[in-house]
Order: sequence, then structure tokens, then C-alpha cells
Amino acid sequence: MNITREKPCQRRHHRLKAPLHVSVNGLAPLPAFDWSLGGLCVGGYQGDWIEVQEKVSLILELPFQGFQISFDVSGVVIRNEQSTQSLFIEFVDLPERSFDLMNHFVDDLIRGKMATIDDTICRIDVPVTPISTSPTPNPTDKIPLHRIPIKTIMMSFFYISLGLFVFGYLALIFYSNLVSMEIATSVVSSRIQTMSMPVDGILKPINLSVGARYKEGEPLFGVENINLKNKINSSKLKIEKSKIKLSDAKEKYRIETERMKLYQIVSNTDLKIIEAQLAAKRAELAAADRNFARINRLKENRSISTKQLDDATQVQNKVAYQVQALEAKLVQATAMESVSERRHYNHKVFSTDLDLMAVNLQTLYSAIQLEEQQLALLIKTNNQQIVRAPYNGKVTTLFHVENSSIPRNEAILMFEETGRNLVTAFLNQEEVMEVGLHDIASVFIPALGFEVDAIITQIDRASGYVDKKNVRYAWRDKEEKTALVSLELLVTDNVEHAITAGLPAVVIFKRRTTSNIFAKFFTTKGNVSDKNSANVSGGSYDSI
Repeated sequence: MNITREKPCQRRHHRLKAPLHVSVNGLAPLPAFDWSLGGLCVGGYQGDWIEVQEKVSLILELPFQGFQISFDVSGVVIRNEQSTQSLFIEFVDLPERSFDLMNHFVDDLIRGKMATIDDTICRIDVPVTPISTSPTPNPTDKIPLHRIPIKTIMMSFFYISLGLFVFGYLALIFYSNLVSMEIATSVVSSRIQTMSMPVDGILKPINLSVGARYKEGEPLFGVENINLKNKINSSKLKIEKSKIKLSDAKEKYRIETERMKLYQIVSNTDLKIIEAQLAAKRAELAAADRNFARINRLKENRSISTKQLDDATQVQNKVAYQVQALEAKLVQATAMESVSERRHYNHKVFSTDLDLMAVNLQTLYSAIQLEEQQLALLIKTNNQQIVRAPYNGKVTTLFHVENSSIPRNEAILMFEETGRNLVTAFLNQEEVMEVGLHDIASVFIPALGFEVDAIITQIDRASGYVDKKNVRYAWRDKEEKTALVSLELLVTDNVEHAITAGLPAVVIFKRRTTSNIFAKFFTTKGNVSDKNSANVSGGSYDSI
């Protein structure tokens, strides 16, 4: 057996096909093949055709337990079909007794029971408070003023307003906790640099004053370096000493050059003397040789003693040695004579050497040139002892006055960048995971009362984790504001001057998902290209 389950009926009244005869505008009764407490459908209508929305008078005849119960009602045609001669009529102002009778008939018919006519009439005759079944138009102009529901209207308005407020507040909470993130620990900042004394010296300001604006590269103040100045003076004295030495060496060279002329004459004389001595010794050696030969013959004839032969031999050898010594001196004197213009030998050492003296002169001259170059470099360095503006900015604080003697690394002034407003936001480790580089955020400045856009230029999660003592990263509590996010304000020139460093700010970031699955689901190629274009267009921000 197949069981068919129909959907619940959405009609206001039950639709019946029980017998019901209807007389339309006094014509012959016609059977109603579909009717309910709200209206009916009549088929086979032969009278004058009735248009839609036209009112008709009806006489209903309801067969009830052998009786024909009839009553008059009014209706309006809501649809007609000429092909089937059918009229669809809706009841208008159905009388109460007729409505109760039809309702009782429908209930008993649906429940499967039928009561006697007496019971039915008794049920109908029960006195009840008449209540109209049609909606009350309730026009305001027909109701007295004291009956207007002012309290109801006011309470309705109150609850509607309260509902709008609650739902708006819930929407705001949803947006602020799921879509955006509000960070109140933010401050308007700019690059501030402390300009210090590079060396020990005296401050020489160049148009330096608090509030003065400078362009990048313009001089802020000069420094008179005392140590460098002492080095310059010492270098000058050293150059003077070297010049004196060079002058003395030149004078000695001149004197020795003049002496060399006398030394040449002496050398020539010595050479001639040696030549004369050598000639005399050679003649003496020849005489000694002849005497030895004569004594040797006499010895062979045993005319003289052996001692006389030995004396002759000794004299011959002595003279021969003297000849050899003079020949060596002659070679030496001849060699010295060839270089007598540059050198002089006093038979022990070279007392004068003009070549060595020339080398010494060149050395002294080169040393003076080197010291002069070093002096020029020191003077140039002294002239370049000027501290310049690292970027476009202004002087906010001045710690010293001009011509003050200041030690090295002593702070001179505070220099703040202008033309580029930054905001620094401090986040904890969970919040920084939901911030994206080059995203656009909203910055509200309470002190000025307006909101501007800003672009995220830097995200530094570990800035608060650096252990300077051990030079390493040390993890801290995740709730601490240890992450730093830098933003650059996108402001126009007319409001740029009003924004100064140090103002409190509230930054509203757009949350990013930290889930890899959601990131892959929501990230598209278009988003990637947008990020790349943001990187290209934000090149100036990358240089921060």
C-alpha cells in the first residue's frame, strides 16, 4: 500500500465539495462545486456576464439533514472564465449567523459527525457578543483624540529605536572584532635624530635656531676641532724644520761641490807622486836584482859568505814588495782620479760623496712635499667639519650656544623630519599576525578630531624582544605590546602642518586571516596583482 503524504494546506479556510446551491442575482440555483467560508465557485452560469470586481447578490441553499437552509449574502467576482461559464466569488460582509452555520456544518463534516437540527439550532441561538469578521478601517479622523493609542505608538517607537541601537551595536562589535582591529596604543611620530658633536671642539653655528627648517644636505653647524688644529700647527712646524734641514743640505752640497775642485788637484798630485815613487822603486829593484846576481856568482865561486847572499836576497825582496805596494796605490789613485768629480777618498774613507748628498737632498725634498700634502689634507678636513641635515626637517631643541667648547658625542640639537608624517602603533604578538604590509589603515587623531588614511610601511615583530645585554632574542608575554607597526599618513598639504609628532592616535587595521586554508581560499590572483602594484606604487614607502 502506497501512502502519499501531502504538504500542509496554507489556505485560511477548508475547501469543500459538499452540496451547495447558489442563486446569483435571482437566477436559477446552480451547484457550487468548490466553496469555503471565504467564497465559492459556480459553474454553468447562463445569465448576463459579470465582470471582475463587480458585486453580486447570492442566495445560498445548504442541504442540512433533510432541510434546505437558505440565507442571503453579498459577494464580489474576483475571477471569471467564459470558456467554462464559471464565476469565482468572494463573500462580502457575511452575516454572523450565516458564518456560524456554515462553520458548524464544515466542522461537523470534517470531523465525520452530524448533530440533529435541534442541536444545531440551539448552537446557533446561543447569545454571543457580536464581533465583526471584517477588518476595522479605524481611520484616525473618526476616532476621538482621547482614544488615539499614544502610549502604544510611543512604546513601539521606543522598542524600534532600542532594537535598531542594539542591532547596530552588535554589528559594530562584529565589525570591530572580526573585520577590523582598533589599536589605541599608537602615536604620531616622525624621524627624530640627535645631532651630536663628532669630535672635541668649539661649536660654530651656521644660521642655527630653534624652529628653523633645513633641506637635506644643508649645513647645520660647524665644528672647530682643537685636536685637528693642533695637528695642523704641528705639521706646519715639522715642515719648517724639514725646510731648514733641506737648506742646510743644499748649502753643504754647494760647499762640497766647490771643495771637489781642490780634491781633484790633490788627487792628481797624489797620482803623480805615486807614479814617481813607483819609477824610483822600479829602478831600485833593478839595481837590487843586479846586485843579487853578482853576489850569487861570487857565492858560487865561494868568494863571499852565505850571510852576504842572504842580505842581498832580503834587500831584493823588500824592494820588490815596495814596488808592488806602489803599483796597487797607482791603480787605486787612477780609479779615484776617474771619479774625482763626484767623490773624494782620503786614503781611509770617502770623505765626500756628492751622489749620496744628492740622494739625501731628494729625500728631504720628497719629505717636505709629503708633509705639505698632509697639511693640505688636514686643512681640508678642518674646513669640512660641518654637520649637515640628514633629511628635510627642522630644529626642535638646541642644547648649546655658539662658541662653546663641547666634548665629543655631546648632544647639540634635536632634528625632526618634516613633510612625512608617520604613526607608530604598538601591538601584541597575536594582533601583529593579523596586519598586512602595504595595507591601508584608518588613523583617527582625537586631538585634531579628524580621520586620515595611512599605509603600513613596516612590521617589526621582534623589536621588543632584543636582549641588548646578551645580544639575542628573548621571548616575552604574548599580551605585551612588543610588536611595532609603522604607518605613513596619506595627508594633503592643507592638513599636514596641523599634524605634529607626539599626538595620540587610534589606528583601525583591516584584519587578515592567520589560517593557511582561509588564506588560500580568499586570496586570488587579482589580490596578488594588487599587492604587487602596491609594492610598485609604494616604492617611496619602502625607502623609509
